Amino acid sequence: MRSTTNKSPAGSFKALNPTEARILEAIAGRIFPATETPGAVEIGAVDYIDQALAGDYGHFRALYRNGLRAVERHAREKFAGRFTDLKDHEKDDLLADFESGQVQGFKNAANFFETVRCHVLEGVFCEPHYGGNKDLIGWRLVGFPGQQYGYPDACINTLVDLEPVATVEPPVEKK
Repeated sequence: MRSTTNKSPAGSFKALNPTEARILEAIAGRIFPATETPGAVEIGAVDYIDQALAGDYGHFRALYRNGLRAVERHAREKFAGRFTDLKDHEKDDLLADFESGQVQGFKNAANFFETVRCHVLEGVFCEPHYGGNKDLIGWRLVGFPGQQYGYPDACINTLVDLEPVATVEPPVEKK
């Protein structure tokens, strides 16, 4: 797994501390792992989540802080190690405990897992200016051409061969 290097211009994350970011990166890497194609980490999902937690998703900060601490605590209790150091199958087993809400001492385990899962997927497939979907990789994976100006309704739900583009302003009409 790569180290967490995508940081804000100030040199640190906006909402997450480095330890939280590493744990979240390891979780994201299991939710949407890299295979022959990039995974959530490479696509920038953690950067998206950090940016969102510093902004519109600020109300989720406490859930993330408590949940990431609970992940680390549960990893130590169940496997006597840090979550980031566990083998992939151990991480998956631990995350299954969260998904099912079966974590002693953390009643919001299932809610935390579902929130993170949704945010990871948002980070993979979002408009890139929100911090994720680096180089439009998420869109390329599913063949989504992006917000094409003048994209005709007849092409909706039809495979098209267009290079994906991020939000662009439509051309100015000359009068």
